[in-house]
Amino acid sequence: MKPMPRINEFIELISNIMESYTTSLFLADDSDGGGVVLYSFYSLSKNIKYDCRVQSGEGIIGWVFREQKSVLASYFDKRDATTLKFYEKDEDIKSLVAIPLPENYGVLCVDSKKSYVFTEEKEKILRQMAQVLVSMINAENEINEKKILENLLSLSVNTNEIIVNTKEKNEFVQEFLDLLLERIHLEVAVFVYEDKIVSFSYKLNNKNIYKELSSDYFDQYGLIGWVLKNKKELFLEKLSRSEKSFIVYRDEPFENVTNFLCLPLISKKNKKTGALAFVKKTNEKWISKEKKTISLLSNLFFKEYLNKE
Repeated sequence: MKPMPRINEFIELISNIMESYTTSLFLADDSDGGGVVLYSFYSLSKNIKYDCRVQSGEGIIGWVFREQKSVLASYFDKRDATTLKFYEKDEDIKSLVAIPLPENYGVLCVDSKKSYVFTEEKEKILRQMAQVLVSMINAENEINEKKILENLLSLSVNTNEIIVNTKEKNEFVQEFLDLLLERIHLEVAVFVYEDKIVSFSYKLNNKNIYKELSSDYFDQYGLIGWVLKNKKELFLEKLSRSEKSFIVYRDEPFENVTNFLCLPLISKKNKKTGALAFVKKTNEKWISKEKKTISLLSNLFFKEYLNKE
């Protein structure tokens, strides 16, 4: 999740008001892992764990999230700060306040290297700020939701334009894959027609690279091979570089694959099959509306692809 600029500014404001060493905002993780993830922070420390994820009930942050109760620790001196999970090294933290955000949104935490600096009065102030934070997050989410819908509508319109204006089959595939790369923030888009044709576009130095490969490069034991065989959608949040964790073939130029989505394509008319695979940019997660739109457009693309034979 990329922090919203206004949220970052407000976290800095909270830090200045509370005179904290670190102010950290954790938001509920909507993935299968649950718990909370570090969304935004303002700190004097250089030892913040940027990709911090805390399970529900784990440490102080996880306990506050699970129990929906605040913690006011005026004297934290005998504990290692790494137990807070977002420090990579001990920071000699001596006091902290952690409170649950309204509506189970997450946890807001402030800490200090001084003892007895956080009072019940400051805890009340932090609670009020937490309410403002949730209002800001809701407002930003509504704005982002509108932008997403506008982008998906534009994507649908552009897809129809490609269908109408592109007659040559290979050009049609390239135009569609390049469009997806730009509009859905992808690193890689791959199209496989049965086991005969492999086409893919990927980002390299901020440029779109398009390639077509013969069936010699297709490996049935790859991820797309699995989708073609089982005719089922496949989603992987992270793809390890093990022997079988490749998209099309073992020596493909794709690395650090995250949020992999592959959709089976089946023609009702002649039972021909294909697959479209997509790799999101790092930390760019799929949202449900995107997946639904991509699924509809992918089926439309395959139907038109077969018609252009």
